[in-house]
Amino acid sequence: MEHTKVSKTRFTLLDLGEFDAYKEEHITLTPEEQQENRTKRIIWPIPCYCVLIQHPTLGSVLFDTGIDDDYQNRWPKNLLEEYPVKRFHRLADRLAEVGLSPAEIDLLILSHLHFDHAGNLRSFCGTKAGRHVVVQSEEARHAFFRSNLYDCQEVRYRHDGYVRHEFNGLPGIAFDIIEGDVALADDLELLHLPGHTPGTMGLLVRTEHFGTALFPSDAVYNAMNYGPPAVLPGMCARPDVFFESIEKCRRLLDQEHGTLFYSHDAAAYPHYKQAPYWYD
Repeated sequence: MEHTKVSKTRFTLLDLGEFDAYKEEHITLTPEEQQENRTKRIIWPIPCYCVLIQHPTLGSVLFDTGIDDDYQNRWPKNLLEEYPVKRFHRLADRLAEVGLSPAEIDLLILSHLHFDHAGNLRSFCGTKAGRHVVVQSEEARHAFFRSNLYDCQEVRYRHDGYVRHEFNGLPGIAFDIIEGDVALADDLELLHLPGHTPGTMGLLVRTEHFGTALFPSDAVYNAMNYGPPAVLPGMCARPDVFFESIEKCRRLLDQEHGTLFYSHDAAAYPHYKQAPYWYD
């Protein structure tokens, strides 16, 4: 299939569905909620999406790969039980709807290696993008170490959000390790936003008409995390730098009058434009 040629950078969101998580992981609970949570953990709906950018020189760029297209068979039992999927779309189908396949992605960037952001990495084995998967060095070190700590059946594939077989030892997959902030082009930048994980990475996209868009991944789950004041989530590997990453996002958006796209905000998500509609 011939690649779509664009003269200006544009992007769209590929909706992959929604799963349930625990509210305490995403936002600090109020005293009343903490009391309620002791009896029955409060459920928090989590939308899941990837970002597809079409760039005049870089081609088709994919930011994250979402939940494994075959998660029902590939997730360990404890993951299926803790994070039940309520609505689901396969990444391969979403790409096909915009005329692409995994083999036609030119550049693949993973914000971090958690199961809901890197689950379909195996779909890119042996592809152009799969041979050069962009990830932060801090994320690679942390994810490979944490996911290999244990060797019992229930937890060996998941620890701290990591599912080992989703990114470890895949044939035809190699990582391009970057350090810190990197400009891929004048209108496309990667931002190191540690906190949620040590190597969480955001994406900054500049378009002609919409302006600047920032996808901070799980550095900013939702509007309550962002504030102000910023609110710490429960699932946070580096709480000491979480607030610094939030303020880094705020400074950039203030400077460029940009728009923040939260990673998992069920209230904001319906207002985001999704494929086949584009921001340009």
